[in-house]
Amino acid sequence: MAGRNKQPVDVIEKRGKTHLTKAEKERRKEEELQIPDRLKEVRAPDFLELISNGIQDFNRYAQMLTIVMPTMFGEPDADLLARYIVAQHQYEKFTLMLEKSKDAKEIKVLQIAQDRAFKQAHTCSSSLGLTVTSRCKLVVPVDDGDIEAAQF
Repeated sequence: MAGRNKQPVDVIEKRGKTHLTKAEKERRKEEELQIPDRLKEVRAPDFLELISNGIQDFNRYAQMLTIVMPTMFGEPDADLLARYIVAQHQYEKFTLMLEKSKDAKEIKVLQIAQDRAFKQAHTCSSSLGLTVTSRCKLVVPVDDGDIEAAQF
């Protein structure tokens, strides 16, 4: 059935549009996806040590995603974030190699590899909410006091 995605109860309340009964609010809060506390601590996979700045990039993005989606980002997302870091690193590597290459055959091969790495990075980033269009789809409740603290 086509229709709008339901917004989280917190978002509805913050907007001042609380047309829901208390029972309906409780029922909808129970249905909302939330990562259990024991899975909120995110650890970078070991294979990121093989990439320069892989662990630092992972931790930086994990911190940002935890701020934006505190109840929805956690350990189950660590693998996808790591895949994004790897694909982004490969894209940057192929781009540098393309700039240095003079051979037409090598350029063609590198362009194909660069394109694949870009598509992988873009797919991962969209799934994580790292692109502009995917962030527009996110609904994040913001307290008045959090606006100043959310400045990166």
